[in-house]
Amino acid sequence: MQFRFHYFQYAVKVVVGKSEGEVVAPGDYWTAINVHNPTYTTVAFRKKVAIALPSEQPGPVTPFFDAKLGPDEAFEIDRRDIFRHVGDDRFLKGFVVIESPVELDVVAVYTAAGREGFVETFHTERVAPRQLEMGLPDLVPVPDASGSFCKRDQEGLIVTVKNQGSAGAGASTTRVDFGAHGSFDKPTPSLAPGASVDLQFPIPPGCFDPDCEFRIIVDVNNVVVEADEGNNFASGTCIG
Repeated sequence: MQFRFHYFQYAVKVVVGKSEGEVVAPGDYWTAINVHNPTYTTVAFRKKVAIALPSEQPGPVTPFFDAKLGPDEAFEIDRRDIFRHVGDDRFLKGFVVIESPVELDVVAVYTAAGREGFVETFHTERVAPRQLEMGLPDLVPVPDASGSFCKRDQEGLIVTVKNQGSAGAGASTTRVDFGAHGSFDKPTPSLAPGASVDLQFPIPPGCFDPDCEFRIIVDVNNVVVEADEGNNFASGTCIG
């Protein structure tokens, strides 16, 4: 089963810094990107900077930076922010890329000053989004061929965690809860789509009274955004 969701992407042109006239006219250039959340809930989104170099050369691309805005809040990504993210305060051209699960208001303000230092050009542009589709991971505990989660060896209980989604899942934590007998957490590595991993858990002393009941919880700390958060649990019994 393929799990996918839609999101909105904005590619905002940026021109920042002092130009000596090699690529654009001599002057000092500013770009200020205003982002507004028009919804009634807090929106988490992300942004990155992609630099374009002259002579048809691709430039560096920064990692994504997380951001969020509360209901009706707005902020600005200005020239200093772009320099800081890129780590370079020379003349730069490229794009700020914003990705959001909901549609935002994104308006770019462009100004430029000539040799006298006064503003000579002023322009605003509302940036329209493109709608893209992205896959999501989906972590689940997997039973054996008979449907039982009591998979054991001499070391204890074996828990199989599978990513049945359509995108990779980052590292997470799997927990086995033995009720009054305690619980154990195990780090779970990143899993590509369709991949699985076997994790070994000890069975606590006294659990067999006469049977040993337990509950498996994958991604117990909810660090992985999944297509289905409701299938992270499974209950099992090992017969004593």
